[in-house]
Amino acid sequence: MDLDALIEAAGWWSYLIVFAVTVGETSAFVGLLVPGETVILLAAALAGRGDLDPVALAVAVVAGGILGDNAGYALGRRCRRRPRKARRPRPRLDPHVRRSQEFLVRHGGTAVFTGRFIGFVRAFLPFAAGASAMPYRRFFVFSSLASIVWGIGSVLLGYFAGAAATEFLHSAGLLSVLAAAVAALAILAGLRTFRRRRRSAGGASVRPGQPTGPG
Repeated sequence: MDLDALIEAAGWWSYLIVFAVTVGETSAFVGLLVPGETVILLAAALAGRGDLDPVALAVAVVAGGILGDNAGYALGRRCRRRPRKARRPRPRLDPHVRRSQEFLVRHGGTAVFTGRFIGFVRAFLPFAAGASAMPYRRFFVFSSLASIVWGIGSVLLGYFAGAAATEFLHSAGLLSVLAAAVAALAILAGLRTFRRRRRSAGGASVRPGQPTGPG
């Protein structure tokens, strides 16, 4: 599939796609599967080549970041208000949410701002802020400022530094790049599973109360 043909066919839908990915990254944990920065940097690189409007792209990214953060906050607030028995356990998400809440407790509004620039924290922080009953006005101010700085900065980075990336995409073909990305994600997932199993095996080898040495 030719990248130029794809962009020409997408047209203004490209901005909507970037907007939707940016919203979903912090409101529905989409960032765990599709890192928003990757999509944004690719779109910004295409803007640097003249295929997209960088101003419209920056508006889509900033608006998506603000809306996604607020949706994630509302989701966390709603979850907090539900009776504990009605909450479904999410063992894979809970540790990340707890770490995000601890980050909030330690750093407050600064955590909301800086968390936007930290991968996995960005995906969970708005939800954790809502679940922790952080004052909405404080959250909104810091998250909006962070979305503006992060959004414009990401677009500028991709716009000025993405020429080499777009040339690679153009020569290699989009399908080859997607295949490489899927392979990389599969390798990373395998490494994480391997590390998790090693930690579990290490913890099971020394049981509580079991002597670990002579005496």
